[in-house]
Parts: sequence; structure tokens; C-alpha cells
Amino acid sequence: MNLPVNDSIAFRIARTANRINQTITMLLSAEGIAPEQRILLEILTTCEHVNQITLCAMLNKSPATISRTLDSLEKKGLIVKKSIEHDKRANLIEVTHEGYDILQRSEATVLAFRKSLSDRLTLEEKNTLFSLLEKLS
Repeated sequence: MNLPVNDSIAFRIARTANRINQTITMLLSAEGIAPEQRILLEILTTCEHVNQITLCAMLNKSPATISRTLDSLEKKGLIVKKSIEHDKRANLIEVTHEGYDILQRSEATVLAFRKSLSDRLTLEEKNTLFSLLEKLS
């Protein structure tokens, strides 16, 4: 059906993002972790000394959203927050052994999913897509 909304760039991007998110959510459900939680764990294990403000900027999420996600990870025992001595307002966030374990257990699934998306496009198409998305954001 050809609806006017189908000509909307925002609608097409949102619909595609929803489909991708639904798929990765289903794939990660066996591990009991949401995609948003897993990506935070991945960032925390690959970037040193990342704070909540940096996470907000990296993911374009509000401080409240990042705080809720980190609280959820902490309740699951996947991270710990430690106060920084010289700045009581900030926390050092550390991934626990359990957090590393869940990343490792889900890594093959996530990499296969990312590859399945990537393999649908040529290198030129990927570069064009990234360029266009950057232009729109």
C-alpha cells in the first residue's frame, strides 16, 4: 500500500530502526539483556574512564535514560558504580565478571547479526548510508 507516510525519511528510518531493534532484542532475550544494556557494557569494556555524561553524548540519550539503564545493569550485577574521591557527584563505572561473561556469551550472536546487516550492502553502499545518516543527524 502506497501511503504518504512512506515518503517520509523519518518514518522510513524509524521503521527500519524498529525492525532492527526487534530482531536484536529477540536474539538477546535468551541472555536476559536488552540491546541498550549490552551496548553500554560493550562501550564500558572498550573505552577507558567513561562517565555518564560521555555515554549520553556517545549514544545521544538523556542523562535520565542512561542512569536508568546503568541502574538496571547494576541491579543485575553486571556493573558496579564507585564514587570518585575528588568528585562526589561522579561515579566510576566498572563492568563485573558477570558483565564480562554476558558480553562473551552474547558476542557470537551480536557479531553474526551485525554481519548479516553489513553483508546486505556493498562497501560503497555502507559508506553512502553512513554519510547520509550523519548528514541527517
